[in-house]
Amino acid sequence: MNFSELIPFSGGSRLASFSPSGFYLAEAAQFRANVRDSKSLELLQSFACADQITDLAWSPDSLFLMCVMRKRALVQVWSLEHPDWACKIDEGVAGLVAACWAPDSRRVLTTADFNLRVTVWSLTDKTRRGLKDCVSVFNCGGDTGWQLVAHFDAGTEDLDGLAWSPDATALACWDGCLRSRVAIFSPTGTQLHTFSAYPLERGLGTKCVEWSPSSQFLAVGCYDGSLRLLNNITWEPLAEMRGQTCVEPPPSSSASSSGIVAYREIESPSGLPRYEASSPGDPPIPIPVVKPDPSKPNPKVGIGAVHFSPCSRYVAFREDSQPGALWLWELNRLKPSALLLHRNPVRSFAWDPSAFNPPRLAIVTGTPCVYMWSTAGCLAAQVPLMDRCGAFVITSVSWHPDGDALLLTSDADACVCFLESGGAAGQAG
Repeated sequence: MNFSELIPFSGGSRLASFSPSGFYLAEAAQFRANVRDSKSLELLQSFACADQITDLAWSPDSLFLMCVMRKRALVQVWSLEHPDWACKIDEGVAGLVAACWAPDSRRVLTTADFNLRVTVWSLTDKTRRGLKDCVSVFNCGGDTGWQLVAHFDAGTEDLDGLAWSPDATALACWDGCLRSRVAIFSPTGTQLHTFSAYPLERGLGTKCVEWSPSSQFLAVGCYDGSLRLLNNITWEPLAEMRGQTCVEPPPSSSASSSGIVAYREIESPSGLPRYEASSPGDPPIPIPVVKPDPSKPNPKVGIGAVHFSPCSRYVAFREDSQPGALWLWELNRLKPSALLLHRNPVRSFAWDPSAFNPPRLAIVTGTPCVYMWSTAGCLAAQVPLMDRCGAFVITSVSWHPDGDALLLTSDADACVCFLESGGAAGQAG
């Protein structure tokens, strides 16, 4: 691994990202958005905004950069091909909680305060459309503007989120923390299925929802600590995954139905972190559990994050009451494949998006270290950089689209980790 020098910016994973094309790296420093070459990190463009930037987003074609200033309810869009061109969107008293790109890279969608309205803004004309707090499906591929395809009840009591399947054949809508209901619709609004993890009057509800890249699976993470995997044929659960409190070692050199390989982070004699793999004959490994404080809001319990590998062969998830544990399941066997046990809470993890590499997972835990898992084993590496506060404490990780570099960010700085060919697969240790 080779590390770049630190790049100061405003901090946070929303304020630094690679472009979808992989050619550029954008980062925000207070009022200014900077665009760099993703390989050399040479500064290419710098755009001055009207207020402090809270979010950055690339257009899908990598030709435009959107800067969101939520405190001012303001969005500014910049063109890389024509730096003198600019677009400003002011939501005014309606407020602004989110903004995103349409797939055509020529329209921006903004969401007003309390999710009361979604507005579509065109970069090529002055038309716009307002939507009410309901589900509407539009055909946005025509030359005459957006055409309404369907308008329907979301099938939820308090809609918390919605997500298209990657093949655009199904739309999942789900309630928030008080209901476990997930409703699935076709693009025309036909309700395909409604799933409830348990009776609606019992327990808390849905915490996170994620589609697999193949669109075959829908993962529903709940506050009860279970990740339920729905299939796209019957929409019924194929498996219920949850973190265990104690893990038996594998009876042989590979994972089996009666045990999984556990990689525990330990400190080597040199003081550097490394993984130690469990072996046949080892005693059971207890998993530390943190009990949530019932007097505080947003309890640290339940499935807090889930991500599928790009090949849809693996799924990784974190149960928030076991903050240092990251669980990996192999979907063709519907069995746990590995457990990565860290000394600090897992802050961020991401799969290598490149189709040219085997499945690889990068993890950071709010320390100056980056961790990698692949089918070949695990490795841990300390980042030899110091920021203005001391050691470079990494809170977020994301991949270059080609899979040959990692973007590591702290609360105030970022750096790029360039991976050597074959080095990320690694070996345990």
